[in-house]
Order: sequence, then structure tokens, then C-alpha cells
Amino acid sequence: MESQNDIMYFPVDCVTLHDLYDWSRRRLDSSEVVVCGGEARWQSSVSLRSPSRKVSLRTGRLVTVNEQEVALFRYGNVVYAISEHCPHAGGPLHIGDIESLPDYLCVKCPYHGWKFDLKTGKCIHPRTRQDMSAVVYPVRVCPTSGSLAIGFTEFSPHYFNTLVE
Repeated sequence: MESQNDIMYFPVDCVTLHDLYDWSRRRLDSSEVVVCGGEARWQSSVSLRSPSRKVSLRTGRLVTVNEQEVALFRYGNVVYAISEHCPHAGGPLHIGDIESLPDYLCVKCPYHGWKFDLKTGKCIHPRTRQDMSAVVYPVRVCPTSGSLAIGFTEFSPHYFNTLVE
């Protein structure tokens, strides 16, 4: 664990940058119809480019760090971390889609379509609920190994719970 400016960074076990689906390549990775000699067929570049099934799945990744469930998303060489549960109805954000809007990069909750800015956690849609937000965490990516560390301002209280009889 590292510390910087009141933020403690906890390593993410078993997941690196290279294990995460790159949402910036979404348009390149989608299946498309190719017409050859008047015959239409499906062509998917995902299976050709992604040797790991985990990387080719269009989802984020659920991890537990500092006793917190966190959804990780990759967009290019940047990794975003947001609380796993949608603040509206508890939906699993790690299986939500990423949408690139003019001013925001958002995760869309799979339950009711609420959208949260991956940088600030602010609710973008519905606009009438901008008072709600999800917790976002800073992420460090090691440039050589791709290993990840998520930043927290405090230790989870679960570390200090003890049973006294």
C-alpha cells in the first residue's frame, strides 16, 4: 500500500490493465456485416484481436479492494473506478455500458439506465436527479506491468471490527 496526499493506494489482486476490456475500441470491436461477392456474413474482430475471453467481454470488472466492491472500466490507457452499486437502486455497475457523451464518459446502470460520470460520480441522467452521485476512486496504473492500485481516503471500518465477549 502506498500513500500520497491523504490517499492510500491499495493494490488490485489478479486484474491488470491488460485484463480489462478497452471501451475506447468499442466501435472497432463490434460485430459487423461484411458483403463478399453478394453474400452477407457476420465478421467479429473481437475473437481475432482478443486472445483472452475476459478481455473480449464488454463489461467492466468487479473487484473488492479495501473491503469495498468497486467496478473497474478501461478507456484507452486510463482506468476508472466507481462504486459497484448504483446509488439509485443498487444495480451492478460493472455490467453497465460505457457511453461517451460530449462532456462526459459515463457508466449506464443496467437496471434503469441511470448514467454516472466516471470522473466525478455525478448523476448525468436523469437530469432531475443530479443530487445523487456514486463514489469514484483514483486509480494508478503501473506503466510497465499494467498493475492497478485504487486510492481511498480511509481504511474500511471492517478492518477494525473486533468481537469482544
